[in-house]
Amino acid sequence: MEETKSKLHVVKMLVMVMPIIFVVILIWLATVYIGKTYFESTASAGQFLLWILSCAIICIGYPIASKQIVRLRIAPKNATATYEVRESPKFNKSDWLFFMFVHTITIPVLIWIFSDLDHHVWIYNFFVDTFGRNYKGAPNFPIVLAFVFGTFFLLSLTYLLFVKIRYGTFDEPKSLTVQEAENFKQKQRIYFSFVASTSFTVMILYYLKMVLLV
Repeated sequence: MEETKSKLHVVKMLVMVMPIIFVVILIWLATVYIGKTYFESTASAGQFLLWILSCAIICIGYPIASKQIVRLRIAPKNATATYEVRESPKFNKSDWLFFMFVHTITIPVLIWIFSDLDHHVWIYNFFVDTFGRNYKGAPNFPIVLAFVFGTFFLLSLTYLLFVKIRYGTFDEPKSLTVQEAENFKQKQRIYFSFVASTSFTVMILYYLKMVLLV
């Protein structure tokens, strides 16, 4: 019975994924044709595909992932220290402005770094030239970890510096009113969902090269 359910789940996933792949291929072919026919573009077909995939991930998937992460929070269920997932408070105008502000900063940076095949090649060659190759021919240094953890630590450090400069402490400020404390916690949830989704998005964008640079 469980095996049948598992097979049905796989079939459902294929039914959902195949049309998406078909549409992406059509968009890719149309973009390549239009670019080369009407704009005399010299970009390769792989570069066109990278533009489509990276922009879809960065401009659509990335903000949606951030919003989904911030919606859920782990909170105590009762005094026995058991926990449950609850929805965080809905965004007000200030929350939306903050959400859009932090993503407006990172989206152009991610597009600039990861939407160019030459950048992917340069990154790969830099780490190979610096650290050499292992017995499998891959760079000795785990490049994806450098990007993911580097992104995480950079954005976390930015948060700590801001809180220190703004409130004079690395911890949650204590001299806030109840409303100010709630607003601070909401902005904190938004920011760390942004940090988590940015780190995950960077990992996905780096691995696009495995599809495009084979």
